[in-house]
Amino acid sequence: MASKKSALAAPAASVAASPPWDGTVPAAATAVVKRIEGFFAHPYDDNGAQPGGTWTIGYGTIVDAQGHRVTPQTPAITEAEAEQLLRRDMASAARDVQQRVQVPLRTCEAAAVISWVYNLGVGNLAKSTMLLRLNANRKSEVPAEMRKWIMQEGRPVLGLLRRRWAEAAIFGGMDATNACVRAWREIDDLSDWPPF
Repeated sequence: MASKKSALAAPAASVAASPPWDGTVPAAATAVVKRIEGFFAHPYDDNGAQPGGTWTIGYGTIVDAQGHRVTPQTPAITEAEAEQLLRRDMASAARDVQQRVQVPLRTCEAAAVISWVYNLGVGNLAKSTMLLRLNANRKSEVPAEMRKWIMQEGRPVLGLLRRRWAEAAIFGGMDATNACVRAWREIDDLSDWPPF
């Protein structure tokens, strides 16, 4: 009998099928962020009131439309307003990637790195071994570097592992929807990292 992981595995995607990145925010980057973050009209602590949480709103936005950090007192927003904030923040992440990555990227690769930056910030990109690997054009090592970024308050978090796997799969050419679905279906514990 086939295991759950091998039964659900999809054929490997191809980076070569992805066009060169034009510097804009790829649809896959926005799709993965929206799917993973979900929409919240009211401010919420992204760590469920546990240590290390950050107040967010919309699709994981931490800064409101007026440029203030999101707090419990931040007014509720509509989904249309959340979309505007997401576009703003994704454009910022795309600019950060464009400024720091010194080798050409395919659109799928850019989508994955932009999603990663949206979640972890440009400061973490700047100091990451992942960026060193990218700039050395050692792209085959990027998924393993993404996998390392699953800690919150010194503990590995299953949801972050799933997100990193989805981003790594997108980096390798998998479409965003399939990557997210597979990450949540196939990753049950912190030792899981299914083949792409």
